[in-house]
Amino acid sequence: MEMEIYIIAQIIGIVAWLFFLMSYFCKRINKIIFLQFISSVFYCINYLLLGAWSGLFVSMFEGIKELGYYKTDKDKCIFLITIPIYVLIAFISEKSILMIIPIIASIIDGYGILKNRNTVVMCGIVSNVLWIIYDLYYLNYAIAFSDFTIAFFNFCILNYNYSKFLRRNNVYTVNRKNISMSTLKKIYDLDKQYYDAENCWDLETMEKIYQKEQKSYILIKDQNQIIGYVNILSLKKDIYDAIMDADKMYDDIKEEDIVSYSPGRKNYYLSINSMVLKNEYQNKDTIDKTLQAIKKFIKDCEKQGYHIMGINSYAVNEFESSIIEKMDFLKTKSINNECILYEQKLG
Repeated sequence: MEMEIYIIAQIIGIVAWLFFLMSYFCKRINKIIFLQFISSVFYCINYLLLGAWSGLFVSMFEGIKELGYYKTDKDKCIFLITIPIYVLIAFISEKSILMIIPIIASIIDGYGILKNRNTVVMCGIVSNVLWIIYDLYYLNYAIAFSDFTIAFFNFCILNYNYSKFLRRNNVYTVNRKNISMSTLKKIYDLDKQYYDAENCWDLETMEKIYQKEQKSYILIKDQNQIIGYVNILSLKKDIYDAIMDADKMYDDIKEEDIVSYSPGRKNYYLSINSMVLKNEYQNKDTIDKTLQAIKKFIKDCEKQGYHIMGINSYAVNEFESSIIEKMDFLKTKSINNECILYEQKLG
């Protein structure tokens, strides 16, 4: 390899590392994804110049895979689809035992995403160590240093504290129309963990109501794992009024009580039916992100011509109360010592 090409490859590797490092300090998920995509482009150019074909193909594929993780909630399905792709990459890559290293590293990293937080971080460490070995074989010192810093950050996250070493919280919110039954099951499991049994829908009821209005869920995620959610329902006016008039918590909502969003209907009455967030994530940053996601949901409804007349919500815990009160809802009544009904009139 000519020295000039090698030097250019190292410079490009440093640029790739800088873009990736910048993404660690961003707060908005869109900017994080954008910077890491730019970083991936430079990583690919680096491997192309060095003739490291396995590293090139895996890096290209990982960029597509990460976008799939972000845009959908079908993490396990995406991971399984990657297996035949990796077989193809192995077939067209350099004929060396080393070509298998990036493939194994990517598989380990993808497997970790399906597990809990500590497993995600541990798999990230192992994955980056394998990438370091691969990069050092090609004398790719810039990228090897990049992989080392990422492995170091992951080690610090695992052993000390995430926020101590990285200034951003990795939590982000997603509002999409299409979620899978496995996601509804995760929401159901969160309900069972954080609500009393009498305040939880069964899974069948949850599925029926979701099928009636698929726009209702805001997912709160960390590393593609669901850590909470918000459910906002559009109700018929008589059901909305029944909630406001009831002397106890009104939870007898059925699919026929839901109003679908449509251009022909002018006025809507929303109810924040439930808000759940794992205890370990209940901090100012995550609460603010959840709050902004709810506000954006309401604002998007207005932009699409769905005029909101009023929003109500029960608060049965401190997390729900903190969100509702920050939205300037008015307390209308205490149902009991642990449940407060709030309302915000917009019409």
